[in-house]
Amino acid sequence: MVLDLRSPTIVKLLKYSSASFAGLVVGQSVLALFYTGLGWAAIPSNLVSVTIGAIPNYAINRYWTWHQTGKNRLWGEVVPFWVMSFLGMVLSLFTVAYAEDRWGTGLAIALAQVAGFGVLWLAKFLILDKVMWKIVHEMQPDVAIDEARAGLVGALSLDGSDGEPRTPEQHRTNGASSSSTVEPSPADRP
Repeated sequence: MVLDLRSPTIVKLLKYSSASFAGLVVGQSVLALFYTGLGWAAIPSNLVSVTIGAIPNYAINRYWTWHQTGKNRLWGEVVPFWVMSFLGMVLSLFTVAYAEDRWGTGLAIALAQVAGFGVLWLAKFLILDKVMWKIVHEMQPDVAIDEARAGLVGALSLDGSDGEPRTPEQHRTNGASSSSTVEPSPADRP
């Protein structure tokens, strides 16, 4: 079995890994600042670290890994991403609390946080890439895969009623002239 490093899944996994590394660097820096530098307890330091580290992780993954442009879809992109980040944070809270109780060093806290998130790291990629986006494309085969990558709920509501583009099927059934009645979204207005 030969691993094709140019396959779309491998390319996305490598980009996802890079985005995760960027989030890790930011998160670990914030954790060190708050836990070691400012003397905060491990759990509040971890909460701030996870929240701040998730921001570049989300942005890099959205724009670079899955090539999303345009407005963020709350239920199709933002909520699923933050729910998975929240699950990682909950797991890391247990590992960080244990490490603080057991060893109480900055290094132990940092390693515990990475371990807590590491458990869910691959599962998060598989859910984003192989479940959520795949379901969207199977349920809306007329939606281009780039539009389907907009997120589960976002892609399923590509009906033109909220400024989103109409699907090819909608153009065929409603005729091209009816598409002019669609109001542009506030973001598309001059």
